[in-house]
Parts: sequence; structure tokens; C-alpha cells
Amino acid sequence: MDPTAWHVLADERLPGLRRLSPRHRVLYLAIAAVVVVGGLVLAYFTNYALDQGTAVGRARSDKNAQKSIDGEQPAFVSTVTPRDYTQDMPGSIAVLLDRPLTASEQDGLKAKKGNAQVWAFLKPLGGRVVEYTSPLRKPLEDGRRDANGMAQTFNLNLNSDRDAGLTINDMTAVKDACGAPTARTVVDIPPAGSETRRGLKWDLTGGKADRPHGPYVLDEGESQGQLYFRRNAVDLGNGQSNMALRIQPEVSTQTCDWHIDASYTDTSGSHRQRIPRGTGTLTTEAVPEQPVQYFTWVPGTGWGCVGAVSQKGCPGSETLRNLQPWRFEGHLD
Repeated sequence: MDPTAWHVLADERLPGLRRLSPRHRVLYLAIAAVVVVGGLVLAYFTNYALDQGTAVGRARSDKNAQKSIDGEQPAFVSTVTPRDYTQDMPGSIAVLLDRPLTASEQDGLKAKKGNAQVWAFLKPLGGRVVEYTSPLRKPLEDGRRDANGMAQTFNLNLNSDRDAGLTINDMTAVKDACGAPTARTVVDIPPAGSETRRGLKWDLTGGKADRPHGPYVLDEGESQGQLYFRRNAVDLGNGQSNMALRIQPEVSTQTCDWHIDASYTDTSGSHRQRIPRGTGTLTTEAVPEQPVQYFTWVPGTGWGCVGAVSQKGCPGSETLRNLQPWRFEGHLD
């Protein structure tokens, strides 16, 4: 550094330093160093004391802020996923369509055998699977007669991102609307025996005025037929894993739009949340008795056909007439 520049800097930072003798300069510098270090130490301990004194208040404030943010989130998120019939096909099904099959589509259907082939053919055409159900082996806990209806199974996934935990302690099915089935084509593969099942069953049989019942435990074992939420709860939040429930809603003669009211408790009290959220509904379809087109597989004979259909490739129609005569009422062959 230029000596002149050093002298100017010394005069600015340490006034009078150049006018002192060498001995006094050393003493001056030592005192200046002590003052600087002492100031730094004092500032450090002052900040430390201030930080310690306000730590509890800041922690309480942060906790309240986090609790407020946590409470702004939905208590839990519900996701409904229809059963994947491509991978998990029941033994007895009916496939519903909202339109009649064309002549070429009828021929294509009659060339298929078995649930998997029928579903693979009809799914791209807009088909929807309805499952036959069979009575449980054990009686229902509330003493009701077990309905033997039709179901459309789905998976209900429940998850919560809240830091605080919550407990779902009840779920109630609520019918929003029920009415006559609207499907125009039914492809029926009737029951060939019961299947092992798992999950929860809601009885939605009847119309809107008929109260739903359940959910009942479907799993094989001692708990089958019991009301699930009498002995169980669903714990979410606080880092806990999500809960996946398999739901089997059953109807009989009417299609119903419905939703679930879930009751839960958290640190702020008891609450209710609708599944699906908002005004969304779940739909479970019934099978019409006299659709425009009706196809069914008659064991040992082949396809039986009723309604506005070609009888070509339907050797089981006469047998069907004897087994299910009501399906021929109002239809001309």
C-alpha cells in the first residue's frame, strides 16, 4: 500500500496515531484492540441474552402459526377408485350399456365366452360392470336380513397431511336420489357360486326413503357381518400412513346417487366431512328387468337373447324364456 494512503487511513480510523512516539503508538493500538474486542463480545452476549429471553415467546408464536396453518388444510383427503375389473374379475357379473348394440356388435359379443372376454369386448363400447353379491355366511350384527343385490365395488383411500392427528370414528351412507335403472342393454353372466370378499358393505337397497345400513365387515372370519365402526376407527395425520378401504355398496331395483358423512375428532373437537367433498355423489347402478336388449349366458346351451336383438347365435333363448319369463313381457321375438 502507498505510505501516503496508509497515513490517511490511519488518521481516519485512529486519530492522532501518527503524532505519537513509537512506544505510545503500541499502547494506543493495544487499547484500541481491547475496545474493539470488548465491543464485539458485549454485542454477542447482548444478542444471546435477547435471543434467550424471547425464545419461549417466539416458539409459542411459531407453534400457534403452524397450528393455524395446519387447521386451514382439509382434515383429510378422500380418493375414490373404481375396482379394476381387468385385473380383478368377480365370478358373476352383468355389464350395462346406455345404448343398444349394433348388429355387428351383437355378433362380436356372441363369439365371446366367459367374464374376461365379455368385459374386454364391452368395456371399449362404454360398458359398466355390476357385480352379483351373495348373502354373508354370518348374520348381520344389527339383526337385519342380509340383502342379496347388485354392487359396484370401489376403493376408498383416506389420507391427511396435517401435523396433528385425527380419528374417523363413524361413517354414514346418505342417499341423495334414487330412481329406475336407465341402462338400455344388459349382458348378464349369472351367479355361479359365491366368492371370497373383503372390505366393507353398505346396504342401499330400496328407494331414497329407505335408510341405508352399514357398513358391515365383509372379510371371512369372526368379524364378518359386524358393524365396522362399533369396534374400529381410522387414525390419520401426525405422519400416519393412509387408510385404504374396499367398499361394496349394494342396491336392488333402483339406482342410487349417494355420499358418505364421515364423523371425526381432532384437538379442536368433533366434526363431519362429506365424501366426496362439496356436492359430489357416488352412483351405484341397479340392473333393469326389461332393457331394450338383454343377453345372458345359459350354461350348457349358449347365449340367450331378448328384445331388439338378432336371434342368430342365441340357442339359449327358449331356455331363457322358461327360466326368466318376465324378461319376455312386452318384447316381440
